[in-house]
Amino acid sequence: MYPVLTIADEILKCAKRMGRSLTPMQLMKLVYIAHGWSLAVLNRDIFSDRIEAWKYGPVIPTLYHATKQFGRNEISLDLVDAKSPSAVDEEVEGFLADVVKKYGHLSGVQLSNLTHLPDTPWHQVYEPNVKNKEIPDNLIRQHYVAKLYEHRQNSTAAAE
Repeated sequence: MYPVLTIADEILKCAKRMGRSLTPMQLMKLVYIAHGWSLAVLNRDIFSDRIEAWKYGPVIPTLYHATKQFGRNEISLDLVDAKSPSAVDEEVEGFLADVVKKYGHLSGVQLSNLTHLPDTPWHQVYEPNVKNKEIPDNLIRQHYVAKLYEHRQNSTAAAE
């Protein structure tokens, strides 16, 4: 497992290599989505930081506090050295690049909407006016395993 800021940094590097800039909201949602898919696909937790159900979706407080200075603006890619060696193993590096390829073109609002759908872990846990409510990894894992199963079923049906 890595610190969440290491995962976020790697996602920013991937985005920079692809010529994309990210806002803090996009980065937050990409890190969350990467976490969910890693639990389902890699069967491993890529970071241990707490994820909470906030009004506008799943939030990793450590990452929120590290990026809030940018507000709604893009995070300066000058802060990211895309050519520096990766701080994550090759499997995670490739996995994060895939997540950015598949989801990095979406706006923060579009990514947020994905995490707010009915039956998502955030939707199951969120309570208005309740702060610091954790979204347990087991809910996140169940959600993304179900999405993986659904994707595989659709792929099999399309191939027939």
